[in-house]
Amino acid sequence: MSWLVLQGVKDACGQRGRDPLPQVSALRSTGSRNRTDLIMNQTVIDWPDPLCAAAFRGLEKLQKASDIGANVALALQQADVLGLLAEFDPVIAGTLPIAINTEQSDIDILCHAVDLSRFNDCVDSTFSSYPHYRRHQRAPTNHVGVASVVRFECAGGDCDGFEVEIFATDCPSTAQYGFIHMLAEARILSLLGPDFAKNVRALKRQNVKTEPAFAQLLRLSGDPYIGVAELANMSMDEMTAFVNRKGLFVVG
Repeated sequence: MSWLVLQGVKDACGQRGRDPLPQVSALRSTGSRNRTDLIMNQTVIDWPDPLCAAAFRGLEKLQKASDIGANVALALQQADVLGLLAEFDPVIAGTLPIAINTEQSDIDILCHAVDLSRFNDCVDSTFSSYPHYRRHQRAPTNHVGVASVVRFECAGGDCDGFEVEIFATDCPSTAQYGFIHMLAEARILSLLGPDFAKNVRALKRQNVKTEPAFAQLLRLSGDPYIGVAELANMSMDEMTAFVNRKGLFVVG
C-alpha cells in the first residue's frame, strides 16, 4: 500500500491550548451518563512518572512499547495525525501503547470534541482521502455520551497498513474510559510482568475483549469495564496488596 502524505491540511483542525494534566489521578463518578473525571487524589501519588497519566501523551509510549508500536508511531508522525487533531486534544490509547496488542489490534486515538459537528467537518476534510475512510455517530450508552467514531487505514515506515480509530466525545480525552482503562492496565502489567501480559494476549486471541480479559484474570466481579476503571484509583501499595490477595504475586 502506498503511503499517503497529507499536504496543505495541517491547519484544518486549528490549534488549542491544553490544560496541564495532573500527574496523580483517580476515578470519580459525576452522576452524568457521559463522563468520568480524573481528579487530584493524594492516595495515588506514589506511582512513578512512567505510570502517571501525563506520561501517556504524545508518541513516546507507543514508540517504546514494541517494534510494531515504533513503526506505527513513525507512520503517525510522518502524517502528523496528532498535530492535525491538536484542537481536540488527541491521546493515543488501547493495547499498542502497553504492548498487549494482537494481530487484530488497531490504533485508538481519543479526542475531546465539545462541538461534534466541528469535529466531523474537520476529520472529513482532513482524513477522507485515506483508504477505507468512514465515520458514524454512536448513540449514548449508560456510561458514555454521544460520540463520533472515525476509521481509516494508514501506512508508513515499515507498516503495510493498519487501522486507525478516532473516538471523539465531549468528555476530556484523559477522562474517557478508554484512557482510564489503559492507565489501570499499564499499572497492573508493571506489577505482574510479561507472563500476565501473555495470558491477556492469549484471551484476546480467543476473541475476549481487553477489559473482560483483565477482569477474568484478576477475578473481578460485576461489570468488567467498571471494575478495571476503578483500579486506576489505587495507589501502588493498594494495587500490590490487591493483586497479592488474588494470588497473583508481583514480579520482582
